[in-house]
Parts: sequence; structure tokens; C-alpha cells
Amino acid sequence: MVDKIILGFEVHQPFRIRKDAFWNPRFRGNILERFFDMELNKEIFDRVKRKCYIPATKIILEEIENAEDEGREVKFFFSLSGTFIEQAEKWGKDVLELFQVLSSTKKVEFLGQTYYHSISSLWEDKTEWKEQVREQKEIIKEYFKQEPQVFENTELLTNPQILDMVQEIGYKGIIMEGKESTLNGKNPNFVYRRKGLTILFRNYRLSDDIAFRFSSRNWDQYPLTADKFANWVKDSPGQVVTIFVDYETFGEHHWPESGILDFLRWLPRELNKRGVKFALPRELINESYYDIDIQGTSSWADINKDESSWLGNIMQWAYDEAVRRAEMPSKELGGDYLKAWKYFTTSDNYYYLFTGGGGPAEVHNYFNAYSTPVDAFINEFYAINAFLNEELHKLGINNEPFFFIKNGKRSSVAWNKKEFEEIIKRDGSLKDHLKYLKEWLGNEKD
Repeated sequence: MVDKIILGFEVHQPFRIRKDAFWNPRFRGNILERFFDMELNKEIFDRVKRKCYIPATKIILEEIENAEDEGREVKFFFSLSGTFIEQAEKWGKDVLELFQVLSSTKKVEFLGQTYYHSISSLWEDKTEWKEQVREQKEIIKEYFKQEPQVFENTELLTNPQILDMVQEIGYKGIIMEGKESTLNGKNPNFVYRRKGLTILFRNYRLSDDIAFRFSSRNWDQYPLTADKFANWVKDSPGQVVTIFVDYETFGEHHWPESGILDFLRWLPRELNKRGVKFALPRELINESYYDIDIQGTSSWADINKDESSWLGNIMQWAYDEAVRRAEMPSKELGGDYLKAWKYFTTSDNYYYLFTGGGGPAEVHNYFNAYSTPVDAFINEFYAINAFLNEELHKLGINNEPFFFIKNGKRSSVAWNKKEFEEIIKRDGSLKDHLKYLKEWLGNEKD
């Protein structure tokens, strides 16, 4: 039976592309407001702040303080995207202040992730992914005075290449989905090691009992109480149970009337009664006893638990292609153009385009900012292409792009000689493309 738990929350808000981007395009004002619906983003943030961020965070802070008064220890971890912090800075400084108080208790750990909660880790060229990881680390240090040691890639997207990169840039551990095919018969409730990198596997069954099934009256375990869940954790075989859910689970996905906030308040006490101690991910870095080999791509999304929730159909591929075509012009122009492009990379924009059926479709529909995936595609694909065309016009570019190929797949995209040379500079493995430069320049239109 386990005697430890690490309990944490994903906190993310995207900047949503305008729902009327195609039907009622706006060509005036700030570029961020022209392509992204700031009124809707504020409305959603304010609602979630009222229902979740403030009440749930106050409960966590109170339980940390109560535990200290009673000689117990209660600890939590959070993974905050940079876009969430941006929105909190704009519309919820009181939320940021609560998180800063949490950090000061020394009982809360903040993980590393990508600033824009993007799927850039799935691109052949990892330059942008590395930049977003760096940006997120910097904003965590700025606001919370912590330097993340454990990493959580967007939506737990992980494969061997991503693991190598996470270790290369200096992280000591990572949280992954406890997918059966990834574990290959092993128990997720142990601390594992791969090439020196500590791996903590999310117990998705127990996590999803809270995240998805808590309010379901059709569930044979309804109602889920803190004491019942604490028993499940205690009776689980292994070393440590990793519970990781969306923070919005508490008050937004499950309304306060469901009892979810009371569950959050009483769970630490019930776990303590059963001798289950709280730990932070960073405290387990040196407790990795079992080696494991990782194959394939995993995530915490849907039944397949792979990348197909974001790159599984032709609409998602087309949107991704357009985003990648806009990368170098955005970096050449900088400023709000670069910021807007980075908002386009956010995984939510891809997630809204999912077209599968059954249970996964219900989850996607719940989180979709649009009425249907097709409606999302019409607006998102129009928006990113209108954005790119504006950039090309501003740069005076009227030729076809050059596509780099890496590992047999399309990688970076250049629109002029300057961008071509910049791509070669940042990735020396693409130098063999220099032999095509003269021919491509010759085909450029005057």
C-alpha cells in the first residue's frame, strides 16, 4: 500500500481566436484584439476566477495553514501556463497574490511547462519549444521566486525525443501519463528513471475519478467523498500516487453545489488519518529506484492518450501548417506580431478542431470555444492565414516559401534569404539545404 501522494493542478487559460474572424473580420485596432477575442477571454477568466481560482486557492492556503497548526504537512504542486499568468495580471491580480502567498509557504511547488501551452514539442524543429519553456521558467521565477526542477509538457505530451530535450535543458524530473502501453505492465505508483531523468506517472484512473466522474450520478461509486477517495489512495499498491487534474475541476467543471470544494478541503485530513503523507515532485527526484524505457507518444487526452487530439485530422494538419508558415515572418517583425503568433500556437486552438466521436467528443465539445469543430476551423484557419498575409505584405514578400525537411518530415519554413539563413544558423543539421538556395532565390518573384 502507498504511503505518499503528490497532488497537483494544471492551470491554463488560452487567448481564444475571435469567433467572427471569418464572418465579420475586423481590420482596425491593435493586432492582438483584431485576431483574439479579449472580451470573451476576460469574461471566461472572470467567471473561472469567481467559481474556482479564488475559492479553491483560499481552501488550499487554509488547509496548509491548518495542517501546520496541527503538526501535519500538506503540500501541493501547480503547473501554470504563461498565458494564464498574463490573464491574471490583466484581470485577476488578487489571484496572482494568492498564488504568491502559496509559494511563500514553501509547501507549494511550481512546475515548468511551455509558456503558451503549445504543441511545439511535436514539431521537428524544437527551437520555438525551447524558447517557450525558457519564457515560462522566467515568469515563474519572476512571480513566485522558484526555479522549476520538474517539468510537465503541454497536456502531458511526451515521447523519447521530448524526454531527451527536457533532460538536455536541465530539468531533473517530468510528469507523464500513466498509460498502460507506456508502462508496459509496470505499476504507475512508483518513481522511475530514464537516463537519469526522474519520471512520475500520473495515476489517471484516480485522477479522472475526481476530474470527470465526481458529479456523475450514473457512476457506481457516486457520491465520491474525501474519506472514500483517501481509502482508494491508501489501498493502492506501490510507492506514491500522483494525482494531477485541471484546476478548473474545483468549482468550474464541477460546480460548488456538487460538493467538490468540500472534497478539496477535507481530502488532506482524510489522507492524514490513513498515514498517507504529502510530497512535492522535486522531493522525489532522488527516489527513482526503477529504470524504464519509453516508446511512442503519450498524453492525458481522450482514449488514445497520444497526439491525435491535436494532430489527428486534416483540419488540424492544415491549421498547424499555416501556423508554422507564419513563424519566421512573425519573428522577423517581432512585437505584437510575434506575441499574436505565439497565441496561435496554443494547443487549445488545435483541440477545438477534434472531430472524433463518443466520450472524447463530449469532452472536446465541453471545452470548445466554438459551436462545432468545422466552425472553429473556418474561423481559425481564416484568422491565421489573414494574419500571415498581413505579415508578408508588411515585409514586401510575394514569392513562394521554402520548406526545410528534417528526418523525412517538413520542418521550418522560410520566405526570404534572411529567414533561410536564420533557420540554418539555429539548426546546423539543415545545412545540406544550402544547395537549393540559389535555385529557390532564382524562383523568387521581383
